[in-house]
Amino acid sequence: MRKKNLDSNWKFSYSTGNSSKDKRGKAYKDTVNLPHDFSIGLDRSESEGSNEAGGFFSGGIGTYEKEIFFNEEEKERVYILLVEGAYMNAEVYINGHLAALHPYGYTEFKVDLTEYIRLGQKNKLRVVVNNNAMPNSRWYSGSGLYRHIQLLTAEKLYIDPWDLFVVTEDFNEDKAIVKMEATVTNALSVDESIEFQTIIYDPQGNEIFTEIKSGIARREGKTNFSSLIPMEVPQFWSTEKPYLYKARTKVYKNGSLMDETETTFGIRSISFDAKNGFRLNGTSLKLKGGCIHHDNGPLGAAAFDVAEYRKIRLLKELGYNAIRTAHNPPSRALLDACDYYGMLVIDELFDCWRQKKNAYDYHLYFEDWWKRDVEATILRDRNHPSVIMWSIGNEIGERDGNSDGVQIAEELCAYVKQLDPTRAVTNGVNAIFLDAGEFGGILANIFNGSAGDLSELPPEVHELLKECDRVTAEWGEITEPFCKPLDVVGYNYLDSRYGGDGLKFQDRVICGTESYPKMMASVWKKVEENPHVIGDFSWTAIDYIGESGIGRSFYDETGNLFGDYPWHISNCGDLDICGFIRPQGEYRKILWNKSKEPYLAILKPEHFGKKEIVSAWGWSDVVHSWSFPKHVGQKVRVDIYSNAEEVELLINGSSIGRKTVNEELKASFDVDYTPGSIEALNYRNGRKAEIDRIETCGDPYSLQLEVEEENWDSINTDDLKYITCSIRDKNGLLVPYAEHLVKIEVSGAGELAAIGTGNPVSEESYKEFFRKAYNGKLLIVVRGKAEGKAIISASSEGIRENSIEIQMNHLLYYRID
Repeated sequence: MRKKNLDSNWKFSYSTGNSSKDKRGKAYKDTVNLPHDFSIGLDRSESEGSNEAGGFFSGGIGTYEKEIFFNEEEKERVYILLVEGAYMNAEVYINGHLAALHPYGYTEFKVDLTEYIRLGQKNKLRVVVNNNAMPNSRWYSGSGLYRHIQLLTAEKLYIDPWDLFVVTEDFNEDKAIVKMEATVTNALSVDESIEFQTIIYDPQGNEIFTEIKSGIARREGKTNFSSLIPMEVPQFWSTEKPYLYKARTKVYKNGSLMDETETTFGIRSISFDAKNGFRLNGTSLKLKGGCIHHDNGPLGAAAFDVAEYRKIRLLKELGYNAIRTAHNPPSRALLDACDYYGMLVIDELFDCWRQKKNAYDYHLYFEDWWKRDVEATILRDRNHPSVIMWSIGNEIGERDGNSDGVQIAEELCAYVKQLDPTRAVTNGVNAIFLDAGEFGGILANIFNGSAGDLSELPPEVHELLKECDRVTAEWGEITEPFCKPLDVVGYNYLDSRYGGDGLKFQDRVICGTESYPKMMASVWKKVEENPHVIGDFSWTAIDYIGESGIGRSFYDETGNLFGDYPWHISNCGDLDICGFIRPQGEYRKILWNKSKEPYLAILKPEHFGKKEIVSAWGWSDVVHSWSFPKHVGQKVRVDIYSNAEEVELLINGSSIGRKTVNEELKASFDVDYTPGSIEALNYRNGRKAEIDRIETCGDPYSLQLEVEEENWDSINTDDLKYITCSIRDKNGLLVPYAEHLVKIEVSGAGELAAIGTGNPVSEESYKEFFRKAYNGKLLIVVRGKAEGKAIISASSEGIRENSIEIQMNHLLYYRID
């Protein structure tokens, strides 16, 4: 089908849905370009309905309008609107006619506009999204048309966007058999004789196979066509070499081209069993996985292609080979990026079924919509070689069999298998709590013997915990019927059961679908020791907006599950929301042998000597810094992360001592803070090896701007540039304690898309032109608005300003699938 991107120039109207509020200036009108998340730019307050889980952001009603002109000669065509993502409760109108309703905010949907189109004149398209009923999610959802929209047109013999399926039937090093299934839609009133052409291209664009078949496309319906394609000396898709082919399919009638479509695919095999675990192309592979939410940090939920590619690139650089799209289907661009970089994917469908987790969440629509949303996900995503598992749910309330949970699990698994029999089906299953997963679950997770003082809880809570313990002991038997139809059983925070359940359920393949980051060393050891456990997915790989403060650490204090306003970030990722690596990310690189260098992590001096309680999702409040001007002469704790046998600590060249690295890959020293330099030295087999060194910085002197280098080729995406702004001393060293207010100006061919930091309690807007630095830096995101140069300037009172010039390619409104 011919595809026209409709991202540009929408007339946008915002309303709270409350006339009295809107009269006070809440409502506004604007012209916007997609992807667009209107919540990220709204004011936050502790009274917002999204509450702590949603990061205290507002929702509301967004109305998007634009006009489209269709020529008179285009009358014998079909017109389909492809909406890649609208959060949520979308209504699509064309020329005043309500053409579609779509409640789920995470699935793509199609709208047939054909009968409503007026040829030879302007047509008014209107999309209304309603995210007013809150809470409806357990994290920040964003609001609006946050993914792309395309207009698809074709003759009345065409291939629907989801109706091409490519799968590897068989392969070895010499030859592969690829099966291509295409469904041709005939919107005409008579059967039609057609020719069906298949062309395969290698990544360099060379044609390596072509075939033409004939057949009959049945009238007013769909007809399936298939081909078995021999591929000589195939190149396999893998995590290390993600080799991608392209298939182009053409439909002809009487020698005239009616339609054509294309898709990329990879030749690879996957298998799962309790003896060999997960195998990719016949080789066992442990999944080094991370859960990710859908937001892109300072950009909010807006699914810019560049942002999605950047996300996957950063995770690959950390050592990840797999992600879980928790807890909803991702954008097209994210899966394209996973194909490109060689990142394996658990593609997840739902966070709840019939039982609610929030008053206005998907449970309101599950009964009527689950089949349509399963189809939208499976049919759209099944050609991606990166996708290895479909997840039908996360921590589903019906996991103990109540509310027809077993029957629903069976129906979901069967339907997924009907649509795609080539991949495994999983479900993230957690402990059973006595009240459908709320209060008991919160206690079990947040406290877990680590993030609070259990002795301070009231007696009735202790009784509840005792009953939870009893049910937990019987978890395997209670959940066995629910788990039976699954190919892989996802264990959320149940790594203590890996060994025992491997004996009890000897054919069960287990995947750690969620685990606590602060326990990553012990969890990973269990993964490696148990062949039936195929991998681990940490919560989380990237920090995200919402579930505010669940990854906090406490010093001489305790806390609740969430942080109070102005907390709005979870604070639990290996990368922060800007993509800057956090100490736990450096630790993970060492754990996975991605890095051999030791890493110095210094507990902030104000915490020394205090009782430390770290949330199960958290990490100690440490920094990679030796610059504490207010704490000279005071005691500090120095942690060294290392995968060597021993480490030595040196301050200003003098040895403080050597220590054995413990099972958690750490060694700690208590020292007096003295400015200068600090070094961590690895010892392997008794000999000096790798080193990490930090110097004390001087006073803030200037701003530095650095543009991130992109490392993908020939990818048609929206044009975003990521620029790190940092505060430096005279010698160019980062000043990590600097918190200067930085003002940003963008001129020329670019415009400011967002400014952000990893500060989880900042009340600043991500859409303003100024922001305080955090850990000495901030992130600037610039969006192209024309072909040419953009000038980005940064200034702050008392230090030298800076500016850079970058080339914008103006790919903002151009996208080819």
